[in-house]
Amino acid sequence: MEVSIALLATLSYFIGNAIDRCMGWQTFERPIVAGTLTGILLGDLETGILMGASLEAIFMGMSPIGGAIPADPFPTAVICVAYTIATGSKMGVAIGLSIPIGALMQTVKTLWAPVLASMSAYWEKLAKTGNVKKFRRLSILQSVFGDRLPIFFVLFFSIAFGTKGLQSLFAMLPDWVMRGFTAGAGMMTAIGFAILVNMIWDNKIGIFLVFGFVLAKYLKLPALPIAIIVATIAMVYFLVMSNTISDKNETIKTKPNAKNEDEEEDFF
Repeated sequence: MEVSIALLATLSYFIGNAIDRCMGWQTFERPIVAGTLTGILLGDLETGILMGASLEAIFMGMSPIGGAIPADPFPTAVICVAYTIATGSKMGVAIGLSIPIGALMQTVKTLWAPVLASMSAYWEKLAKTGNVKKFRRLSILQSVFGDRLPIFFVLFFSIAFGTKGLQSLFAMLPDWVMRGFTAGAGMMTAIGFAILVNMIWDNKIGIFLVFGFVLAKYLKLPALPIAIIVATIAMVYFLVMSNTISDKNETIKTKPNAKNEDEEEDFF
């Protein structure tokens, strides 16, 4: 059972990585997409979407500084969703482990980087031959398989042979520890969102955050109605601002003409 789940989870990672690399996107590596894709392949779409959204809220505020990336969200989402579906445990347990898992996967990528760098001489030699088709073909194979080769193995073996051990470990823990994982998962989601808000905060749009908080906390509205209401308000705000900017641009365009007419009148 665990081996089949590990194979499907690895396939999910492979599909997302291949599409992003071949199309030049950074879409399938996001937790909300990776979690959904993993949930589809493992037959539990609801868990995939819910966990993907929670992990996205955690990781979307984390941005690389220079070449340093604190955690890799793509394999983290795949592992967390696969573990939750395989064991039937609460989502908060896997979400609480998301940052350590992400840091581990990023470490694996960092250790693999010197191996990839050592191949630069081969790629330079191949480029000098002028064989464009071969270069393109090998570049695609390198991007799809070579760049993430150790991740495939770590992801597969961690799910296939680590799920039972992790499940047994959590079974021995007292209830208050498990409740702590759930509470920690909620705090991590809030912290991730707070980091993102801190990066994009503007007094003009900050009211939307307060408005959404009031709708969720005090009016007890579900997420979908809140999203529809705020999206409608945001669209109206966008249209109003677009019209305002257009009016300003028209004013700027007409001012030089008026100035030229005044100069001509003064001349005559």
